[in-house]
Amino acid sequence: MSLMHYALTLSGAAENVAAALGLDEQAATLPYRQVRLQADPANAAVVYIGATNAVSSTNHGASVDPTQATAEDSVSLGPFPAGAVKLKDIWVIGTATQRLMILGVPF
Repeated sequence: MSLMHYALTLSGAAENVAAALGLDEQAATLPYRQVRLQADPANAAVVYIGATNAVSSTNHGASVDPTQATAEDSVSLGPFPAGAVKLKDIWVIGTATQRLMILGVPF
C-alpha cells in the first residue's frame, strides 16, 4: 500500500484523529509502520499529542510547535518492525482552526 496523508483542522477540544477525520472503521484501524504528525507552518499555536481523550497542554506525550525556532514542528511515531500504530490510537488538542498534517506508511 502506498503512503497515506491527511490534513486535520482542529476543533479546540481533545479529539481522536480517526474520528475527527471521519474515517470508517477499516481506515481508522489500518496498521501503520510509521506515522509523522506535523504542525502546519501557518499555525500560531502548539498542538499536543497523546493516547487518550485526556490529552491537554499539561498531559500529553508530545507536542508540535511551528512558532518557536527551538521547538519541534513534527513528531514521528515509528518505524515499527512489528506491531503498529493506528490513527484511532492518536488523540490531539490544539487551538480551533489550527491544522495538523499527517503522513503515514501502512504495513
